[in-house]
Amino acid sequence: MPLSSTSSINNRSENDEQIQTIVKNNDSQAKSDIGANIVLIGAPGSGKGTQSTRLVDRYQICHISTGDLLRQAAQDKTSVEGQKIRETIEAGSLVDDDTVMSLIEKNLTKPECHNGVLFDGFPRTIYQGEQLEKLLQSKQKHLDAVLEYAIEDDLLKRRILGRLIHKPSGRTYHEEFHPPKEAMKDDITGEILERRSDDTNETLNARLKTYHKQTTPLIEFYRQRNIHRLVDATQKISEISKQSIENINHLRQQSTSITQQIPARQTYDDGKILKIKSLPNQLDVDKNRLSNNFLSIYNSVTSVLRDRGII
Repeated sequence: MPLSSTSSINNRSENDEQIQTIVKNNDSQAKSDIGANIVLIGAPGSGKGTQSTRLVDRYQICHISTGDLLRQAAQDKTSVEGQKIRETIEAGSLVDDDTVMSLIEKNLTKPECHNGVLFDGFPRTIYQGEQLEKLLQSKQKHLDAVLEYAIEDDLLKRRILGRLIHKPSGRTYHEEFHPPKEAMKDDITGEILERRSDDTNETLNARLKTYHKQTTPLIEFYRQRNIHRLVDATQKISEISKQSIENINHLRQQSTSITQQIPARQTYDDGKILKIKSLPNQLDVDKNRLSNNFLSIYNSVTSVLRDRGII
């Protein structure tokens, strides 16, 4: 075999090995980047549902909506719990917190929740927040981030009260932001568009009043734990997603740093605590040195790939 052919094969082999190494490194980085426990807070019409879908996909976690859990449980006509929930909902009452927590705990054990959970519409009160905190701690878990999607009530009302729907197809429109070609008519069939039955000014005012009354103290509850971040929900969907991910990643790193700390050593004398002394984490390393090492490796790899004509 000619020398040039042997050299070419060797070069290709080296390139393949280098590419495989890079792919493995990227896979490792991707695996370390999945998983999170998140709470989303937002008034009706704030875009919370859209962001939920994106974040669940981004972090490969499960989505828990208490509304969905209660509806599913109410359909179970074989269990006592399902019957109790169904009767409560039909009576127009609120399902008690213990029942809701029981449903959440059952769902946390599902395989799809292994990487973490996005809680949508829960908790709503400080008591629920405390119960959720205890539940996660019992499973050696904790919340990484609480995102509040902030938007003025007036804009929310414009968003919600202008919604139109073509029921047969499910196509949606908006009087202001996405109007049909002809007022109150579906673009495809020409059939009359409708509004949702609960999209009224009276209903919305009541929902917003309840939302602010419940969530204002809850937000302060999470601020004290330094895991709350506010996101401007009036921006483009892509920008809201970007800021949400940035906030979650920052808070995850913060919580990881905290949980990696070794508990304080307590010194006792005749059963009394004399002194509490924090111990340094044996796993702590110089972050600047890590960054420099990474940059050095990255520059070396890119240099080789550039010389080989790969990049």
